[in-house]
Amino acid sequence: MTQRSFAMRDSITPGLALVLAVAMLGCDGEPPAPPPSPDRPQRLPTATIRVGRVSLTVEIADDEAERQKGMMFRERLADDEAMLFVFDREANLRFWMKNTPVDLDLAYIAADGTITQVERMKAHVLDHVYSREPVRFALEVPAGWFERHAIGVGTNVTIPADIGRAAPP
Repeated sequence: MTQRSFAMRDSITPGLALVLAVAMLGCDGEPPAPPPSPDRPQRLPTATIRVGRVSLTVEIADDEAERQKGMMFRERLADDEAMLFVFDREANLRFWMKNTPVDLDLAYIAADGTITQVERMKAHVLDHVYSREPVRFALEVPAGWFERHAIGVGTNVTIPADIGRAAPP
C-alpha cells in the first residue's frame, strides 16, 4: 500500500465507519432493494374475492401502471394465482397478452359483480380482446380455471367494498 492509502484508512474514525455501514444497509438494517426491473413480474397486494362459490386470492391492479403491466413476464402460474383489474368506473375495456408467456382466462365483470364475458387469451398474442359491454373489473386466471370450477357468464363475483369503491362522479 502507498502512504496515501494508509492515510485514508487511518482517517476513517469508528463513528464515520458506522455511519457509512448504516448508509450502505439502508434505514431498516436491510440492504437496499434493487430498483424494479421493467421485464420482471410485478407482485401486488392481495385480497380475497368469491367467484360463485369459490374463494380466490387475487392480486389487485388498481392503478394505471399496475394494470398496464398485469401478468407480464410470469413464466408459470399456480392454479390459485389470479389478478383483479379494478377501474374507476364502467367502460369498454380491452386486454392483450404482450410479454405474457402463459395462456390465461379473462373474465369481464360488471359493476354489480356479474361476469359478462369469459375469454381464453393465448400467450404473446397482441390482438386485443374487447369487452362487448361496459365493465368495471377484469379477472385474469390460469387458462382453464373457469371451466375447472364450472364458472361462466352470469356468475356473481363478490368483491370487498374497499376494493370496488366507485370513483366520485
